[in-house]
Amino acid sequence: MMSARIPAPSLPPVAITLAIAAAILWWMMPFVVTDMDLFFVPWLGHIAAAGPVAAFARPFSNYAPGFLYFLAALTPLYGIIPAVTLIKLLCLAGTAALAFAVRHLLILLEVAQPNRAAALVLALPSVLLNAGPIGQCDAFWAAPLVMALAAAISRRHASMLVWCGLALGFKVQAVLFAPFVLALLINRRVPFRLWSIAPAMFVATMLPAWAAGWPASDLAMIYLRQAVEYPNLSFNAPNIWAILQALPIGLPLVGVAFAVSIGATAGYIARFSAMPLQGRGLIPAALLAALVTTGLLPHMHERYFFLADVLALLLALVNRDRASWTIAILVQAGSTLAVLGYLSGIAGLAMLGGVAMIVATIRLARTLLKPAANDNPLMVRAI
Repeated sequence: MMSARIPAPSLPPVAITLAIAAAILWWMMPFVVTDMDLFFVPWLGHIAAAGPVAAFARPFSNYAPGFLYFLAALTPLYGIIPAVTLIKLLCLAGTAALAFAVRHLLILLEVAQPNRAAALVLALPSVLLNAGPIGQCDAFWAAPLVMALAAAISRRHASMLVWCGLALGFKVQAVLFAPFVLALLINRRVPFRLWSIAPAMFVATMLPAWAAGWPASDLAMIYLRQAVEYPNLSFNAPNIWAILQALPIGLPLVGVAFAVSIGATAGYIARFSAMPLQGRGLIPAALLAALVTTGLLPHMHERYFFLADVLALLLALVNRDRASWTIAILVQAGSTLAVLGYLSGIAGLAMLGGVAMIVATIRLARTLLKPAANDNPLMVRAI
């Protein structure tokens, strides 16, 4: 049976949405987290002191070079505008790019009021917190993945893989989207010769840093070092491990987490590689991949559900039904509570967020895995 459609009221004008978002960001701007002082500001200072090219002659960051290139572009303004403000403005630019990527996808799907709908991305609490107090660049990897999803809907698989490789060049979190891409490549029998496009694009993002002197061996190890840098089972991530690590279980849960996540990912790929995936039905499938990987992998941080936040909003904006809006609200509540837990130091908020995220994942999975497409309210409205 179809999920009840919610009457589609007119979305708020873009100007109103932007004004609200700008007011909240202005209020948030003075807040600075420790990571900003420990990492981003020193990195920008190093680039400004050494020069935008010479700075890359040696390793100076545990981030992939993609984001660092944008930091280098800011050096003419270094000393004129405070470093923290420059970095946050860059993060806001990435957030604007994310909104334009969402707009592109909405127009592709012929969704009503695409400009107003896309502007809502800028008003999502988790997005505002990411660009404001945290000053993070997660929009830089999420935006290419939204473009990759749009390319998948258009069946432009080479373009999809280019966008995926670009996203990986910014952050390793882009791999959270990989099960969806793999399932789609198998499902549509995309020639193996195209599969190498994504890793080739990723390598291409490293080449400018390598040409400037950054050792290739170090560049190749950046993401591997990140994988072992943080030992905690969950770093305020709103998933099941945030709850279990607080209990006196006494078991090696990291190994359990890896085993469960590998099994669930394999199950996802097997199931969706055999399902008909097209049009609007790709959005819930992509969202489930982001929820399953981030929800089950260990060592996740509070902001790693960023892509899921955006995809959940997309799902609601495209379908405009009660089931989709419920999932979007649960996902957003989970992420926002986790980020607030990180900022406040209250670990219980991440656990509450974990409950919301688990409920959202179960609701989405149960709907998507219904055997009959006619009974599936999230996937039947394909273009």
